[in-house]
Amino acid sequence: MPRTFMLVVACAAFTCLPAIASQQCEGPLQRDATDFSAVGDGSQVYDKRTQLIWMRCVEDQRWNGSVCVANDPEAVNPGPRLSFQQAKALAASKSTSEEQWRLPTRKELLSLREPNCYNPSLSLTVFPTKPAWSSDGAFWTSTREAKGVSLVSAIGTSDAWATTDEGNTNHVRLVRTPPRPSKK
Repeated sequence: MPRTFMLVVACAAFTCLPAIASQQCEGPLQRDATDFSAVGDGSQVYDKRTQLIWMRCVEDQRWNGSVCVANDPEAVNPGPRLSFQQAKALAASKSTSEEQWRLPTRKELLSLREPNCYNPSLSLTVFPTKPAWSSDGAFWTSTREAKGVSLVSAIGTSDAWATTDEGNTNHVRLVRTPPRPSKK
């Protein structure tokens, strides 16, 4: 009998996992999909409020035309986890003369969050991800702090940020400023 009870409890707990791992919003969204517009093939989005262009997917996810798909769908967090120097080098490697990718500042990254949502606190309408929780985690910013570099989990399960050592490893979401129109 105790073994049967334990099996029922275990099954009930695992049945609840998908509900626990999905986005929860406790109030209206503060950012509307109309605040953003797709760029090119949709793998980038232009934020009309901040006038920044974001990679729609976290590094190591791919845009399939409608959603960001984690390369490892079983991963708890997106990947790869990079050191600060590796994250900066990644941004430089993706940059071209037309698109100068970089790590966002803490303020820029926090501008993407939906304060009434968690798991993740990022608009899944604008940044759709499969599975949804694969957008979760701690992300590098370029913001320097007195004791290191600002690490943001603002688009993860909380609105928190922390200071971390550059040698630690974290996730990356790249941003760029649109090119200025050329004057004729």
